[in-house]
Amino acid sequence: MNRISTHFPLIIAALLALATFWLEQVVRNEYRSGEGNNRHDPDFVVNQVSVKRFDVEGKRVSQITASQLQHYPDDDTADLTDPVITLLRDARPTIFSSHTAHANNDTKVVVMQGDVRGERAAGVDQPAQTMATEELTVLTDDEIARTDKPVALTRGGSRLTGIGAEWNNLSGQLAIHSQVRVTLPPRANAPQY
Repeated sequence: MNRISTHFPLIIAALLALATFWLEQVVRNEYRSGEGNNRHDPDFVVNQVSVKRFDVEGKRVSQITASQLQHYPDDDTADLTDPVITLLRDARPTIFSSHTAHANNDTKVVVMQGDVRGERAAGVDQPAQTMATEELTVLTDDEIARTDKPVALTRGGSRLTGIGAEWNNLSGQLAIHSQVRVTLPPRANAPQY
């Protein structure tokens, strides 16, 4: 009995050394096999985030806000909750919103998903414009928004629907790719038949 109690601390130390050696081997093997590197876990989360972009003269040209941003270090991307993108180069700002979005590391490419809405306020001689789709890729620097999903657009009393669209905010051009349907309001001076 006395011999066991004398060697007991050595036995415990040896067991701890073996356990440490085993744990180190498991971690090294996982790292070598890539299992630990392929994880897509956020490294930080930010609530109530706002990212603003300015031109060379210091004028704000765009803004992205979200209720939450989760950054992923493995591919340097971010997921946004309740994102709003505002393009400000024109006198009439264009605003896009959705439930979620996925952005590259510099937020120059943002893929918005879930009840995507686009709005452009009315101008002096331009009616208000709206857009609705389920997915939209916004190139924030180029101010281009595109989708290959069904889309519905309104401009004043006119309505366009189709599959796929590209909206260039700087040039004001809109292209609907296929299955286009247009509904125009009746003209005020149109003859009655």
